[in-house]
Amino acid sequence: MKWLVLLHVFTAIIGVGPTYFLHVLYRTRQSAGEFKHALRLGSLLDLFPKVGGSLSVISGIMLVAWSPVRFLDLWIIGSLLLYALIQIVIIGVVTPRQKQLRAILEQREGLQDKDMLPGDIQASIASINNWLYLVSAMGIVLFILMILKPVL
Repeated sequence: MKWLVLLHVFTAIIGVGPTYFLHVLYRTRQSAGEFKHALRLGSLLDLFPKVGGSLSVISGIMLVAWSPVRFLDLWIIGSLLLYALIQIVIIGVVTPRQKQLRAILEQREGLQDKDMLPGDIQASIASINNWLYLVSAMGIVLFILMILKPVL
């Protein structure tokens, strides 16, 4: 059981962790070349939530099934809902906007890698960052629920 808990904790950290780094990558004040590189790095980081998050959910379900904890405990339901909301925001909102920005950057004629990002792209990055702040906050609440396991 301790090994399963260890697996669960590590995969949870790996699964949610990259969302905290995306804020650093997606800055509004950077050149087009820097942002293209940030988008590539962001795409690489997407692998971690897909694998780590999936393993975390599977190991979490196994932990609940093999322990006295009940699936109907409020902290379990809250954790699963938060995880689902995080995935919905990342997959349904952030990722499509990242792809849209990548396409816009590729289509912009005359925009050199050394040029600062235009205002409309900066506004889109700021919007993505707002969603990422929401995801980060939900991730913190998720970790709090998992650590404290409040009984309400």
